[in-house]
Amino acid sequence: MSSKSLKDLANETLPGAGEVMQGTPPPVDKRVTLENWDTPPFISWSFQNMAQIFPVVSVSRGKGPVARLDQNLQDLTGISVTRLDNSQTTVGGVLADTNTDGFLVLHKGEIITEEYFGGMTADTLHLAQSVSKSIVGTLAGIFLNSGLLDLGARVQTYVPELANSGYANATIKNLLNMQTGVQFNEDYTDPDAEFALLDMAAGWKDRITGTEPETIYDLLVSIAEDRRHGEYFQYRSIDTDVLAWVCERVGGARLAELISREIWSKIGAEKDALFTTDKAGTSLADGGFNATLRDFARFGQMHLQMGRFNDQQLASTEWFRSCRSGDSDKFKVLYSEFAEHYPRAAYANQWWVVDSEREMYAARGVFGQLICIDPATELVVVKLSSWANFLDFDRNIHTHRMIEAIANYLDAP
Repeated sequence: MSSKSLKDLANETLPGAGEVMQGTPPPVDKRVTLENWDTPPFISWSFQNMAQIFPVVSVSRGKGPVARLDQNLQDLTGISVTRLDNSQTTVGGVLADTNTDGFLVLHKGEIITEEYFGGMTADTLHLAQSVSKSIVGTLAGIFLNSGLLDLGARVQTYVPELANSGYANATIKNLLNMQTGVQFNEDYTDPDAEFALLDMAAGWKDRITGTEPETIYDLLVSIAEDRRHGEYFQYRSIDTDVLAWVCERVGGARLAELISREIWSKIGAEKDALFTTDKAGTSLADGGFNATLRDFARFGQMHLQMGRFNDQQLASTEWFRSCRSGDSDKFKVLYSEFAEHYPRAAYANQWWVVDSEREMYAARGVFGQLICIDPATELVVVKLSSWANFLDFDRNIHTHRMIEAIANYLDAP
């Protein structure tokens, strides 16, 4: 499969995307709004132009040199991949079928493949969605390593404003592993779920009645406790927002400045990144981070190298290793379907552990955002996408199978 035919196929999977926000002015039915920005065909443009839709804050790359990424380009598109129904496709087929905007493979620190679709370029800042969580988790790891944070300390120790909330007695470890016992429904399609309130507080959706929390902080202090903390893993975005608030308190700065100071300026990022913010200037820690494809790859490579990158060690190798395995039993309580395919899956330090034994782990976000790290084959894969739906089990599994096929191909003698 040629690069041109791959791009043609990928572009065909999101009809009408090329007409969004085109013209001076764009036609009314092609304009991005708060109501349609995360739906087809608007979604691909939106994810590449968040600063034109929402208030944002810059995450500076600093003034240091860009960390060089050498190239050893190979055509991986013809590698065979087995779908869930046991039919065969290829790497190129998976990329085309999963609304890929950007795709980059690093093997042993070299770029093996780098592809852009749907108008995305090497300079585009693409929305990370919940890949943002793994960046915030890494910041917390740096603060744990320096002694600013204590895994066993309670949230209210760092943020007294949460003393009357459901988070008061949750520990930092509970936050990192998403094992809190708060009441928070993550159903993305339920307008009555607490997640809808988070969207409104973050400014991603309009408030409906005017009584909803106005800011992210307003929402955090209102969350109630539902069960004992630490019982099992339940994925809830708001845990990351609390973790970010804790990091801001111990770090003495807002989140964007902390990420710049502790991570982005140290990995030799090529471009400034950005966070979307609420009306109080608070970064959406759980999903509002935006960066280039290559800079996401640099972040992933830093993790692969146990925090050692660009002549700097961001935190201890022991902490980075702790991201690679977790408690599979606590994971399976609510996520048995994924565990059927990956029985050693877990969640640790705001990272999805694909296989605790192999130590493959990933940063994942809705609509198909992914940084996957496979230490066994020295592989980092970044895939930025614009799926039609928040979640798609088949596309998720097919993407992981594609990565495994690439790993096997590159690891073959």
